[in-house]
Amino acid sequence: MLKQLSIYIHYPFCKAKCPYCDFNSHVQSEINHQDFLECYILELEFFAKKIGKRKITSIFFGGGTPSLMPSFLVAGILEKISNLWIIANDCEITLEANPTSVESQKFKDFKEFGINRLSLGIQAFNGEDLKFLGRQHSLQESIAAIELAKKFFNNFSFDLIYARPKQKIENWRRELLQALEFSTNHLSLYQLTIEKGTQFFSDFKRQKFIMPDENLASEFYDATNEIMNVKGFEHYEVSNYAQKNYQSKHNLCYWQSGEYIGIGAGAHSRICFENENSYKRNAIMMIHQPQLWLQKVKEKQVGIQSMQIVEDIELIEEILLMGLRLKGGIEIKKIEEISNKKFIEIFEIKKLTELQKQNFIEIDSKKIVIPAEKWLIMNSIISRVCESIIIN
Repeated sequence: MLKQLSIYIHYPFCKAKCPYCDFNSHVQSEINHQDFLECYILELEFFAKKIGKRKITSIFFGGGTPSLMPSFLVAGILEKISNLWIIANDCEITLEANPTSVESQKFKDFKEFGINRLSLGIQAFNGEDLKFLGRQHSLQESIAAIELAKKFFNNFSFDLIYARPKQKIENWRRELLQALEFSTNHLSLYQLTIEKGTQFFSDFKRQKFIMPDENLASEFYDATNEIMNVKGFEHYEVSNYAQKNYQSKHNLCYWQSGEYIGIGAGAHSRICFENENSYKRNAIMMIHQPQLWLQKVKEKQVGIQSMQIVEDIELIEEILLMGLRLKGGIEIKKIEEISNKKFIEIFEIKKLTELQKQNFIEIDSKKIVIPAEKWLIMNSIISRVCESIIIN
């Protein structure tokens, strides 16, 4: 049976840089998309030689703003992937889009090429807050983009950011209920966070705005969960909600520690190579700057900035950090399979038992779970679970 694989394609360009964004995105007026297609293809061929035949279960075009990609670029990448590997019949193929870069013909083309899921960066249903967040679209453009997505795709999602400065709980409730009127089957709902290296980080330090305190942020979180539960959405990951059978397969690959390759400037991979420590995972990061990445790929076939074997303790920590974000937690069998070790060889059971007594985790013979009522302190619980690791 073929091993499963997910593929991430990074398109690093945007029309403008949002002040909260710490992703690898760049604003550039002149882009040679033929050059990019050739280099994406070269990197796909590099990985094909290293990992052999695989079954592709998800493909994700992220960014940046992938909806800015010309149709031939998306078509060429998907054609190459289908030539190199076996694409599963139920493969989820997602493309991220912003309301400023959507048009009917392009969505039609994307669907014809194989895109079957769209992820829209809406972020707010409030004109004033859209401006604060640095978004280039209006509320009317948001609505038009969602209606267009509904026309072409049965499976679409969009993102919203809440717990924004000056935002009131009752206003967020109205905003979220408005969002749910559009019959989406998946929503990603994120609390606004201030990330180093962003415009918001320096603005916040200069006290240009004030963030909600912890108590208010938790009220936003509780209100969000209450509404989504009433509307029949499963809170399957700390910031993600889905109707039955509409969870993001691609993101589940990350959270469940599946293998994936990342193509393009700044992309990451976690992958086992054939015949080279075949059970060991390689952590690969591509060069971030798009022009330097292009240059390196043309010279070497791949734009790798760093590549190293993921050591045992780091691998276990990654499995915990990602998997404990999920409602279903982590299967113990999966931890053992990925790490090639028995559960009792990995953890100090006494420490895990103590965490269980304090109701920070639930653990049985099959899985470890952080109870949903403890998700607000998830990061500190994961740190404590990591402290129970005994392998070196």
